Amino acid sequence: MNRRRVTLEGPLNFRDLGGYVGLYGETIRWQQIYRSDSLHRLTSADASQLAQMGVKTAIDFRAGDELDRIGIGPLGELEIDHVHLPTVDRAMDTVRPEGDEPPSTAAEVYRRMLQHGARAYAAALRTLIAPDTSPAVYFCMAGKDRTGIFSAVVLGLLGVSDSDIVADYALTQEVVEAIHDRRRTESPSVEDLWGKLPEDLLGAHASAMVTTLENLYLDYGSWVSYATNIGIEESEVTALRAKFLELS
Repeated sequence: MNRRRVTLEGPLNFRDLGGYVGLYGETIRWQQIYRSDSLHRLTSADASQLAQMGVKTAIDFRAGDELDRIGIGPLGELEIDHVHLPTVDRAMDTVRPEGDEPPSTAAEVYRRMLQHGARAYAAALRTLIAPDTSPAVYFCMAGKDRTGIFSAVVLGLLGVSDSDIVADYALTQEVVEAIHDRRRTESPSVEDLWGKLPEDLLGAHASAMVTTLENLYLDYGSWVSYATNIGIEESEVTALRAKFLELS
């Protein structure tokens, strides 16, 4: 395993959020917060590795229909607390909303995700802040969209620069084709669905996160203001920073 990307047999996009420079020049603690694609793909060797890493909590952003259809696999056999916090009721609700004009770009999808996923993201922040929950990992299916937006929230609240938030998001581009190939193998009909999505949503292009951050500042002013908007108190932001930032 390299310092940021954790190599597993099943998940392809398991990464450490540690090491980024945050508020007042402090850095995010390594091996405390991880992001991933779906953990139902864990193998027995992966499960042993997560146990050795001491992971205590797995926050699941997948929709209820995804959890019902796919389950959590070997994750359920580990001494890891599975916390299901769906950002939407059904997997495609944000991308193809009923009664609304569907978004035409990834940034538009992410703008809605910040709104519709607010309850899940607030609960996930409180889960991270709570005692004895870390090391923690949060995940969705590809570890790109719902997970990518929550990563931006966490990094933003910890004071990480916009350029590093964008770079962290774009790291998924390194494995996105492998993720797509896996989905095609498992469900060949998925390409029919992909044809109805915004084209740039199929990748993890830096420009999508750049525009997402611009929209965030336009809509809320700052990450702390966004947190306040979704019900997170300033004292909780302070607790998040105290728990995960350290002097380098």
